[in-house]
Amino acid sequence: MRSAARLAIVPFLLALPWTAGCSLADAGDEVDELNDDDIAAWNDAYEENASGKTDSAGCSGVVVPDRGGFNKRIALTFDDGPNLNNTPQVLEVLAAHNATGTFFINGKNVRSEEHRALLRQMRDAGHIVGNHSQNHENLKTLSASRLKTEVEATHQVLLDLDINPSYFRFPFGSSSCASADTVRSYGYAITGWHIDSADWCYGSSRGGVGYCDPATFQYVPDSYRSDLGGFVLSQARSTGGGVLLFHDSHAYTVSVLDNVLTKLENDGFKFVGLDETETFPLLNGVKPADGPFVGSTCTDSSQCKFSGSGQDGFCQSFEGGGFCSLSCDGYCPDKYGSAATFCVSLDGETGQCVSKSAAENNQCADLPGTSAQAMDRFIGTSGASASSAVVCVP
Repeated sequence: MRSAARLAIVPFLLALPWTAGCSLADAGDEVDELNDDDIAAWNDAYEENASGKTDSAGCSGVVVPDRGGFNKRIALTFDDGPNLNNTPQVLEVLAAHNATGTFFINGKNVRSEEHRALLRQMRDAGHIVGNHSQNHENLKTLSASRLKTEVEATHQVLLDLDINPSYFRFPFGSSSCASADTVRSYGYAITGWHIDSADWCYGSSRGGVGYCDPATFQYVPDSYRSDLGGFVLSQARSTGGGVLLFHDSHAYTVSVLDNVLTKLENDGFKFVGLDETETFPLLNGVKPADGPFVGSTCTDSSQCKFSGSGQDGFCQSFEGGGFCSLSCDGYCPDKYGSAATFCVSLDGETGQCVSKSAAENNQCADLPGTSAQAMDRFIGTSGASASSAVVCVP
């Protein structure tokens, strides 16, 4: 089926206006090399995502509010286009796999009628086009006026093409509460990712294209340093699916994309659109179902029927009350709409998830028998960084 689909799409692509006279000579479409600030931002993003934390609700540009329940479904996303050399080839691969993609574009890259024709064709083919800012700067560091310009310029580019964008991705996932509020004022859903392909590392000349140098990205296991597909599959198996990050600005990504998608399909994964509410309800504005979570009051564990980070909920009872908890080692999951959580040790030996003192629990007043106290993070064997927080504990 993939071969037939690929053969069918080739003449379609050849007929499009941007392919005429387009070659690798279109140097303006090639991605800039990584600098040290870029590398630091990508490593910070991975650590933030791995922790599963959004310590200030709604401020993260990395953490997707849907943290599980993907049932081996993946949304394919591509940043930093459009690219006249690479994006049409990505579209061909997606068609061969009957997959919908989401393309987060930088407005600075829409420089010609060929670029605009490409975006219209992506739209008409059912792909989703989102906003990735105008110039791919670290938006967290910009003034309020420059931030607004970065968002609004690309927003207008898309509106002029009759594309009404619904999703925004921060470059490097780097956001603050103020920048997130600005983005949402345009009606955008801020879209992070669960799986970082690290194609930005594999596609860099640092260490050699096709090899992710540890000095560039420390979080790729050594066994996957030359195996982007294996790295993606290992993460997908861990998360059960979710939002997968690629870049259509890298020729290397194009060269391995078909193989990576085939690996995922052979492992039972299916590709869905970012707008599928069954897979990503919170991202798409569906109100979360009521239910117990860390910090819910309880008298026994039968009232804590939920799970997170591979652990089942239980009731942490104490004199004067009790709250639902999870065993933890460094990190605890958060739930959209609930107070952020923190891993501490209540017995000096093991970790337990507790609620941070927050508006959602009336600064701990809604949890009988607790008070707001500063406690250190229980690190255990996780490798999490040392930290402290004001939490609700007996």
